[in-house]
Amino acid sequence: MEIIEWSESLEVGISKVDEQHKRLIQLMEELDRAIRNNESADVVEDVLTNLFNYAQAHFAVEEELFRTHKYPEMALHELEHQRFIAKAFAFKERLSSKRPGLALELLNFLSSWVLNHIELTDKRYSKYLRDCGVS
Repeated sequence: MEIIEWSESLEVGISKVDEQHKRLIQLMEELDRAIRNNESADVVEDVLTNLFNYAQAHFAVEEELFRTHKYPEMALHELEHQRFIAKAFAFKERLSSKRPGLALELLNFLSSWVLNHIELTDKRYSKYLRDCGVS
């Protein structure tokens, strides 16, 4: 799978969230470059750590918006975030095994998950939050 690229079609219409989504995609591009340039495991791990930390901060922003505006699907959305974090950290732990292809497998997982999450799950909450006055 190709790394996803930001496009207007991924916008949810909430500027802070859109900016964070753009940054997540930039971090995935950095990870892609590190993997394809055969950077050291330490470099790949640093980029991955930055990406995961940023994802967790982004999730916290979304979840605060949900609580503030009483988003009815909050629990389900938070569960998706928790599952992503668990799977992503499991991948990160397995990277130390240096199994060939594992880093690209991780990148494919991240690209697929982020794309599907934005297009399906995040766009579902965006109308609700925009109707509550969030922009």
